[in-house]
Amino acid sequence: MLAIIIFIVVTFFLVIQLSSVQTYAGHKFADFLSNKLNTKVEIGSIHFAFFKRIEVSDVFIEDLHNDTLLYAKKLNVGIKDLDFENNEISLRKVTLLNAKAKLIKYRSDEDFNFQFIIDAFASKKKTPKAPSAPINFTVGEVAFVNTDFSFKNEHDTLNTTGVNYFDLRVQNINGLITDVEIEHDTIRGTIEYLSAIEKSGFVLNNISSYVSVSPVGIQLDELKITTPESDISTDLTFKYDTYRDFKDFIDKVKFKAEFDRSILQMSDVAFFADELKGIDEQIDITGKISGTVSDLRGKALDFKIGQATRFKGDVTLTGLPKIDETLIHLSVKSLTTNYNDLTQFPIPPFDKKNTLKIPKNLALLGTVNFKGTFTGLYNDFYAYGDLRTALGELSSDIAVRHDYEKNKEFYKGKLQSKSFDFGKFLSAPALGKATVDVNIDGEGITIDDLKAKLTGTINSVEFNNYTYKNIIIEGDVANQIFNGKLNVKDDNIDFDFIGNVDFTKSLPKLDFIATLNQADLGALHFIKTDERQICLLRCLSMLQEAQLII
Repeated sequence: MLAIIIFIVVTFFLVIQLSSVQTYAGHKFADFLSNKLNTKVEIGSIHFAFFKRIEVSDVFIEDLHNDTLLYAKKLNVGIKDLDFENNEISLRKVTLLNAKAKLIKYRSDEDFNFQFIIDAFASKKKTPKAPSAPINFTVGEVAFVNTDFSFKNEHDTLNTTGVNYFDLRVQNINGLITDVEIEHDTIRGTIEYLSAIEKSGFVLNNISSYVSVSPVGIQLDELKITTPESDISTDLTFKYDTYRDFKDFIDKVKFKAEFDRSILQMSDVAFFADELKGIDEQIDITGKISGTVSDLRGKALDFKIGQATRFKGDVTLTGLPKIDETLIHLSVKSLTTNYNDLTQFPIPPFDKKNTLKIPKNLALLGTVNFKGTFTGLYNDFYAYGDLRTALGELSSDIAVRHDYEKNKEFYKGKLQSKSFDFGKFLSAPALGKATVDVNIDGEGITIDDLKAKLTGTINSVEFNNYTYKNIIIEGDVANQIFNGKLNVKDDNIDFDFIGNVDFTKSLPKLDFIATLNQADLGALHFIKTDERQICLLRCLSMLQEAQLII
């Protein structure tokens, strides 16, 4: 569009350079263009210095559909060199003041609305001739002052409330672009600064970058973007087959970015990916991201989100923006979060402000830190690694899924703990900290819905204010009742246990058959150890295959 404007101005300059009455010549040139283009052209006044500078005010060109193609309150062109023999046009500076430009491909037309200008000045000779060399077009500076730009392709439709790449209207453009060069189908330049507002509501406070735009890619080096809520520093590259790929930005436009301590507001991203509308989270990010939105890769990432959540590591996300169908792979150097942040994590549909539903007893874990790997969906995953919490440490090699019909978690795998306070976590007063190494197959993570099959070793566990050691366990836990086998080799008790322990009462109720080799019930805090009870204990220690109910 800029090249067309310059072409008109330069042509005008060549026509009027011999006129001494510049405003009159401007009107005559407008009449000439109106007749030549068969459309409405108006020019208010003209001032020029011979082959140096042209200033045109109140320029208006109408397209063939009686809509505005171009209006400019003032158009200033500083000329550096015009070498038509060698197809070189070099301008010092171009300034657009209070301008409006509209590029439209109407549904009834195959070409954009400026094509008639090119056709009007094209050669009418039918004899074929050798292709001419492309024009080398350069501009030292292009300045925009309160300019509006519209782009619309009625052949392509995109239903979005965000930025529509085929129906753009950018208003209040103010900026300076330097070292502009148009070579064949590639445009290069340096955006020194640029601010604008798009009709979708997206506000650009400023952008600066070294820019290269071609039909198959956009490269933005040393890109800095500020909006009311984002502050981004990165090198950014977009790759695509055709501009039409932006119609399917999520799947077809590949990008690569290396962020340097940037603040990214997800509501800004949602302007360009409508499916993300409703996410208002702010992310502080450093690291490399590449791929498409639907197949995203992150390397050496360090980002913060929410009040306490911070992630360090590598990420692969396949399936965005449909978060419930997105396959996640995390290689986690460190992941820190807490209950409050998790309950604020958005889930689709994002515009409904839905968030994750987390069991309340997870709040007891406090700020947690995970190191390891995570693979799967956010609600159906495999986790391997170490978890540090306010209640103790856990290590997992476990698969977890959420059943939405039952509204419950199901899990299977290996679980290890180091002094983890299961009593607080499960609200079981008689139970305390435990160090375990067990295989687990179960469901539910609260005391009311916990059901699990356990096999393995309990190195130590606090029960009834006593720490038991060296327990081999095989059994089931359900409805606050353990039912199964225990082999205990503790200093104060040595026995094999088959039966159940009921945790529903203030004091646990035991119903079992045991081979009892030794039991100091006083030391185990079941009874007070007076002399009569000591005698009873000696008798009890001689019992084998006895049934004991307490």
